[in-house]
Formats: sequence, C-alpha cells, structure tokens
Amino acid sequence: MALTRKQIGQRLREVREAIGYTQSQVADRLGMHRPTVSEIEAGRRAVSSEELYRFAELYATPVSVLLADPNPSVEAAVEVLYRRQGPERPETKTAITSFVERCRAERDLEKLLDLPPHSDTRPGYAASVPVDKWEAIHQGNRIAEQERRRLELGTEPVRGVIDLLERQGVRIGAITPLSGDALDGFYLETEELGPCVAVNPHEDDSWSGLRAVFTAAHEYAHWLLRDRQVEVFVFQPGDEDLLEVRANAFAAAFLVPPDGIRAYFDSAGMLRERRITHLSPGDVVRAMDHFGVSRLALLYRLMNLDLIDQQTFETLRTFSVSGAANALGIRFSQRGNIGMRLPMLAILAWRKGLIGAGRAAELCELDIAKFKQLIREIGEEPEESPDSALLGAAAVG
Repeated sequence: MALTRKQIGQRLREVREAIGYTQSQVADRLGMHRPTVSEIEAGRRAVSSEELYRFAELYATPVSVLLADPNPSVEAAVEVLYRRQGPERPETKTAITSFVERCRAERDLEKLLDLPPHSDTRPGYAASVPVDKWEAIHQGNRIAEQERRRLELGTEPVRGVIDLLERQGVRIGAITPLSGDALDGFYLETEELGPCVAVNPHEDDSWSGLRAVFTAAHEYAHWLLRDRQVEVFVFQPGDEDLLEVRANAFAAAFLVPPDGIRAYFDSAGMLRERRITHLSPGDVVRAMDHFGVSRLALLYRLMNLDLIDQQTFETLRTFSVSGAANALGIRFSQRGNIGMRLPMLAILAWRKGLIGAGRAAELCELDIAKFKQLIREIGEEPEESPDSALLGAAAVG
C-alpha cells in the first residue's frame, strides 16, 4: 500500500530527529528553504522523487526504508504469523495468540495507570538492503560494534540482553515452550502495541537455557534497523534470507565481540598464532558462562572467527553441557521470568486498587494462593486512598 503525503513527511521527520538534524541544517545541506522542509514533513507539500533521493542520501537511509509501509494492525501482524507457521502447527498458533494477549494486557495496564508512552530510543543506524551474504554479515558486525559503542560496553559480555530490550521500550516475554525446534521466537511491530519480541525459553539440556538470549539479540537487530515488521524466527545456520543473515551476524557480534573472545582465550593461554590450540568441553562451558550464550552459538562464533576448525566444532557439539557444568560448579538455569514489566505493572495496579487480586494473579501467571504468598514475601500491601482516610477521620469525629 502506497504511503500518503502525510505519512512520507512523518517518516522524514522521524528519521531526521533520530539522526539529530534540525530542519534548518537539512535545508542548508539540501539547498532548500527551512519552511519547505517544514511543509514537506507536515505533509502539506509533496516531495518529488529527486528530493526524496536527496533526503535519503543526506540521512544515509535507503529510499525503500523511507517509503516502507507503516506498522500494521495487530490483527494483520498475527495473520502473517499464522500463515508463516502453517496449519499443521496449531500449538504454535496458540502460543502466538497468548503472547499477543500478554502484550495487550501490558498496554492496557499502562493506560490504566496513566503512564506516559515509551519514547522511541532507537538510533538512526544506516544499512541498505544487503546484496549478498558477505555484505549482510559485514553490516551485522558493523552495527553490533556501533551499538556496543553507544551502550559503552567495550569488549565486555552483554549482561541481560532481554532486560536491555525491555528498558528501551520493547515488549518482551516468553511464549509457551514448544517441543523441538518449531519456533525460537517472533517479532512484530504494530501501531497499537509498538515493538514486541517473543522468545521460546527452550528446556533442552544442550542449550542450557541460553538459546533465548541469542533469539533476543537476533530480534534486537530487527528492532534497531526496522527492517522487519513481522518475523517468525527459527535459528538455521546457512539461512539464505539476507536480512536474517544480517540479524544473526549482529547477534553473534553483539553477544560475543571478536576482540572480547580473543582476549578471553588469550588470557587463559589458549591462543597460539591467533588460533585456539586445544578446546575441551570444560573450556566451552566456562566460555558459555562468561559470555552468556548457548553452546552452539559459542561454537559457531569460534569457527566463524577462524579460532577453531570444523572437526573441533563437530566434536564439541554433542557432549553433556549439564554434566560438565555440574563438575565445574557452574549452574545454568531457566530464567523464571522473561519480561518483568507486565507482572510489575499488575502488582502496582493491584496495590492502587485498580484491579483485583484474581486479575493480578492471572497477569503474573500465578494462582491466587501463590499470588498472595508472593505479595506477602515481597512486602506489598494495598495503598490507602486519600478518600478513605478522610471518610475514616469523619467517622471518628
């Protein structure tokens, strides 16, 4: 569907503000009058094809991004997710529906509590549609480096990528765990709910509960670049979809930066001529614990950086992670909650008397008895409204 003049103007304004230009600066660089830029952004003046390409060049943003369709409705996004899963996976459709309802409940609580809408904190990273796999990987690596620099992470591991997304206004949560590799997660961004990321926590021993971290980092790339409005993600090395290749490259470089992993193994005396001389299951588990990534994500990263060879990769992809971790005293465990904002808002709304304990318990995914136990243990109690206090004082008088 073609964008209206007003929608194009709004998109140009959003990109300009994300980059940090003023209307006057844009006008100077494009040889326009400032009121002309203002009229275009307000949708009162059409932008010509030539002008659009000049805007795109100045903003280092592809014309295709400037002309991308606006965010779809929730119903349209869910329908796309359903179609991509196919009719033979009814359990996946149930998981999708449940997650979307979770996001709606979070949105409704925000309105009930009269909270201001999230501001969009995404930086304006420029990335054209990649033409081949090499360019997709290069872009993913570059943007990961830029994002780590923006967050001042240096070469240290990312602690809490799931929380990092949530703090930046992304609705994030777990979907009902599904057997096998049916679905790692999905992403949707709609006008009603904004950006939403779902992750499958997976309980397979070989992943040690860390597969969700890579999924979240993969969807982080789509959120940063706005290159997908709806996406179903199943981790598949060798995927030919270039936007997926880029997102996977971003996730790998964001979670395990090249300099960081080389420094880690070098400090352990395991690098010789820039390759790892010997890698044991124990070494893999320690590195998994340090970088917070799954066994497979770590091994692919080491192989892609030419730190290990294919034979070492194949040898180490089958050992028991839990056995090695237990021997080392390392405890990998499933995260109890993915997405803390919804239960936090539910408890706050209950405390203020805006929802009942039953509804709050439901939103916290607890039965009423466990919810009451929870609020006792964390010291929560209902707030006394000013009206009730005045009524009590009047009754005493």
